[in-house]
Amino acid sequence: MSNVQVVVSGLGWMGSGIGSIESAIQELLSDAQHEILLTAYSIGKADQIFDSMEAALSRGVRIRMIVNRLSEQIVPVQHRLRILEKKYPHFTLHPFRPTDEHGDLHAKVIVVDRKRALVGSSNLSYNGMVVNHELAVLLDSDGADQVARAIDMFLRK
Repeated sequence: MSNVQVVVSGLGWMGSGIGSIESAIQELLSDAQHEILLTAYSIGKADQIFDSMEAALSRGVRIRMIVNRLSEQIVPVQHRLRILEKKYPHFTLHPFRPTDEHGDLHAKVIVVDRKRALVGSSNLSYNGMVVNHELAVLLDSDGADQVARAIDMFLRK
């Protein structure tokens, strides 16, 4: 059975004893030992996330990242992702382009070592992780593995 923990962002929830999305993401990325799977709809200025991803890559952690409409993300984000892709052969970037204008990848997911997963509403941006009122759940064990298998299936198609 999976353990579930709720994490949030936004001043309306902060200080209520519920953990923060930003801290959960940082902890997940720093604890990764073998693999990180990420899906992203929109990425803003998120240097801290990129720094944590690069630290994981430097430790030899494999990262597979699916980004919705990569060519439409802000230029600094595209640039940083391309640098990671060139520098680390175990970083795989999967641009997602819908077949029509309504089929976007809207999932916001991080899975670490198939043992822990964060599934929520926040984009990888300062607003999504700190300012906006967002909610996510941290899943352990079976739940995280199920999320990882769903991403694997998506990548095979």
